[in-house]
Formats: sequence, structure tokens, C-alpha cells
Amino acid sequence: MRFHHIFFCVLILIPGLARAYELVVIQGISETKKSFITRNGKRQGVIAGMTGTFTSENISILAKAINVTGQYAQWEIINKDAIVPFQKGAMVTWYPAQEYLWALSPESERQKYIKSQIVLTRSSFIFKGAISRGLSESVSDVQASNPNRGGYMGEIYYERPLTPNISFDVGVRYEKEVINYTGVSLTTERNIAIADLIYYFDGLKDLLGGGKIFIAGGVGYGVSNTETVGLSQSGPVGLLPAAKMGLCLPFTPDWDFLIDSAFESLQTREEQEGGRIQTTTQTNFKMGIGLRRYY
Repeated sequence: MRFHHIFFCVLILIPGLARAYELVVIQGISETKKSFITRNGKRQGVIAGMTGTFTSENISILAKAINVTGQYAQWEIINKDAIVPFQKGAMVTWYPAQEYLWALSPESERQKYIKSQIVLTRSSFIFKGAISRGLSESVSDVQASNPNRGGYMGEIYYERPLTPNISFDVGVRYEKEVINYTGVSLTTERNIAIADLIYYFDGLKDLLGGGKIFIAGGVGYGVSNTETVGLSQSGPVGLLPAAKMGLCLPFTPDWDFLIDSAFESLQTREEQEGGRIQTTTQTNFKMGIGLRRYY
């Protein structure tokens, strides 16, 4: 019976403990870095004189509420020798307690809480530019050759998390490619809608200062137009499964710097002016850089 009573008490206490955690934003920091302001006040149960633990990814501090309004609270660090370790705009975990968070909850549990509350709600827009280089190609009804192909592109994506490590994105790309054969040059323009499934690794997060390595697979569909002197042809283009790998590095709470590379396979079916269909299958390598803006 005693075991059942203890088990029942644990089941009651655990949900209450989970609800005590809150994510708060550091709204401002004093010039002395001895106090800071958060957006949680009397409406969230904060009263003057209470203490709380504030924890980021690798540090925890104790602070006392010295001024409280309906929506805001000013906190003073209890340790007189310490200074505020957070930046303005940072999201931290707040727990109303008189002990450091690591004494109350294992780091693994805190990470689960942070991921479930922050990552899943932070969608973003990504703006990228890239250059590409052709690796191989096959053109129907044309003798095999090895032209010099290269181009540039601009991309815009909207990315939304599905789990703490998995996201999907949808976006559009404009691409211009120049193909140089012996004695003739062609210019191809493509407009493609793209969707990717992305996986972010956590393993090197501390080493990269909060950055993450990711891999992704994507597909796309759009229109292609190829022109040269006396020739113009257009038609649909499909981006077959593309393999991507990259790195994102945060430099503010709301912005990341991105760099990535990819191997892509494109299949184009363009109709010439005489009605003849020409199918081109090609493999490209591309490298790009960009910026991510969180919302």
C-alpha cells in the first residue's frame, strides 16, 4: 500500500511541476547588468519579493523580483558578484524557486521542455543566393557531349518545424544557367516551386556556438525556357530528389546565417517551335549562402 501511495503522489506532483516552468523573454537589462526585466508580472502570479531561477542553455541564476506590474517584472540577481548572463531578447526558462534549476530538474528534462516550447513555435523565412555547376547531362536525340554549364539562382523559403529536429519548407527559386557547347551557347531560365524535409543535428551545437548542421531532401516542379540564336523552347522541369547539407549559425536571437551545398537532378521536357519535344536530364552541384529570419 505504501508503494501505491507514493506512486499516486508522484503522478500528482509531476504535472504541477511541469506547469511551473515558463518561457520568458528578457525585455531589458540594466546598465550595471545587475537587474533585468521580463514580460511576466502579476497576471502570471509574480509578486514583489519572490525569487526565481532563470536558466538558458548552459547557465542558471537566481534573482529576486523588486518591481512588478501587471505584465512586467524587474529582477535583481541575488549573487552580488554575478552579472546578468543573458542578452536582450533571449528566451530563458523561469521557475519560481529558491534553488538553481539544475538542482531541481535534470538538464535532459530542461532541454525537452525548451525544445517543445520554443522550437516548435519558431517558424522562419529564408533568403538564399547560390551558384551552380553542371556535372553531367543527357539530351534526347543529341549526340553525347560534355558542355560547360554553370549558373546562379535566388531562393525564398518558408520553414516550419514538425519536431525539435525535423522541419519542412516550401519555397520558390529563380535560376539562370548558361550552357556552352563548341561553337554555340544557350541560356536557360527556370522558375521552380520546391519543398524540402530537413533534419537538424544537435551533436555539435555547443561547439558551434548554438549553430546546427542539417541535411535535407527536396523535390520541385516548375517551368523552363531555353534560348539561343534562332531557337527558343520551353516546357516543364522537375527537380528530382535533391540531397542537401548545410550549417546555420545564429548571430542574433532572430537571425541565422546559412551556408549549404547540394547535388540536384533536373529533368526538362521543352517543346521547340516546330513541335518537337526535347528531354534533358542533368545533374548539378550548387553552393549557397543566405539568411534566416525567425517569427
